[in-house]
Amino acid sequence: MKFRNTLILAVIVAAFGAYLYWVERPAAEKEAKKATLVEFDRDKVDSVQLKYADTEIDLKKVDGKWRLTAPLATEADEPTVKNLIGAIADAEKKKVIDEKPADLAPFGLDKPTAIVTLQLDGGQTIGPIAVGKTTPVGYSAYAKLGDQPAVLLTTAAFQSGVKKEVKDLRDKTIIEFRDDDVQQITLSGGPEEIELHKDGADWQITKPAAARADGAQVTSFLAAMRSMRAVDFVDDAAAAADPKYGLATPRLSVDLLVGKDRAEKRLLVGGELSDASKKQMYVKRGERDTIYVVGDYAYTSLNKTAKDFRDKTIVRFDKDKPQSIVVTRADGKSFKLEKKDNAWTLADAGGAKVKDFIPARYVDDLHDLKGAEIASEAGNLKDFGLDHPALTIDVLSDGGAKLGRVLTASVGEGKDKKLYATAEGSPVIYSLRDYVYERVDKKHDDFVEQPTPAPAGSPAPGAAAVSAATPAQGEELEKEIPLPPSGAEEDQGGDQGGDSDDQDGD
Repeated sequence: MKFRNTLILAVIVAAFGAYLYWVERPAAEKEAKKATLVEFDRDKVDSVQLKYADTEIDLKKVDGKWRLTAPLATEADEPTVKNLIGAIADAEKKKVIDEKPADLAPFGLDKPTAIVTLQLDGGQTIGPIAVGKTTPVGYSAYAKLGDQPAVLLTTAAFQSGVKKEVKDLRDKTIIEFRDDDVQQITLSGGPEEIELHKDGADWQITKPAAARADGAQVTSFLAAMRSMRAVDFVDDAAAAADPKYGLATPRLSVDLLVGKDRAEKRLLVGGELSDASKKQMYVKRGERDTIYVVGDYAYTSLNKTAKDFRDKTIVRFDKDKPQSIVVTRADGKSFKLEKKDNAWTLADAGGAKVKDFIPARYVDDLHDLKGAEIASEAGNLKDFGLDHPALTIDVLSDGGAKLGRVLTASVGEGKDKKLYATAEGSPVIYSLRDYVYERVDKKHDDFVEQPTPAPAGSPAPGAAAVSAATPAQGEELEKEIPLPPSGAEEDQGGDQGGDSDDQDGD
């Protein structure tokens, strides 16, 4: 009987499973796959034509890259073109509104807002797709395919997706290069001419005075150039001489020498747009006629001084060379770090446990210690409180040879507090940011584990601890902790009571 019931149940489950697989699943997949206006392989699109009432835009794929061919010939913006093709491929066909409309005007298809035609690399034509106006409600738009009379309903997103201006489809890159290929940077037009040369993997300032450059600052500068994007274009070849663009005598000129052949790339930064609310300005590539409109950050991010590029490392040492770091503090809480078995630890920790990784992190922070600004190059320690430093940090090699000494000072209080640092023997004094100073402003106790305080309300040691212990633990505690003889407490209490009675009697 039980076997028969099990068999019946198995047949029912199998039938239900087959129904779900063969009936419900195809229906769900069909529902999930919405009908589109046209179907094509977007990777095979070879050209795109967009016709509007007042202009026509043609795009053509050349050697794997998209280019504008009309109304002008120039590079196209690859992501924008791909998004456009994606919008066409994904355009949903919601339903047929009218199979044979007597008049297309009510749908805006007598004068379409856009007509889209695609050519595939095999010669197949997709479209034309005429796009009309949007519906009053429902976030939809009207469309029509080629010579077919039917008016279709698609999404309003498709209508807005194919509305493009030439500037939308143009390549907005101002200047292209690889950071590793840049060999020289020259800035002119500002208060001083700056020249930087690449020396192996490092950068050196050669003008206005020789100095080591900060590689991170140079990388940031090049990234600001590379990431610059146009928001509009001026294509008049004679426009550069127009005073309103400020490019005849640019505010800033940046020249790069790139690659083994030291090819020159020049960027000119001109004036601001007359509409101050837009916060935009004009820039130009030296060898191109096109003038680009960019955000006004172009000037602020590129207008650097030699000090901005200076390497502001306080003390330079090879990270593998130090064997000890001695920190002498004005408040007396000095300490020493030393390397043992190739690991950094606190030299005078006593019986305390030294925190993992904290000594090594201190050495790393000291190695990477950089100033925020150059406060002085006169080397007058007294003016910056460095004649009586808060911290004196000695970096020592094996045998105690000094690899470098850092002096730091804190001047003023509250909002007026200033932090300074210098390396012994250097005339350069740097200002420090608070968070940078805090990394080296450590005390002995910062490196050791501190005892964990007992939680509030926890039992006191001694008898209370015994009462809380298990029987076995209690026996062990009784062996370890001497307890008063039996009755001693009562005798003591009695004595105290007697004394009290005597006093009362007195």
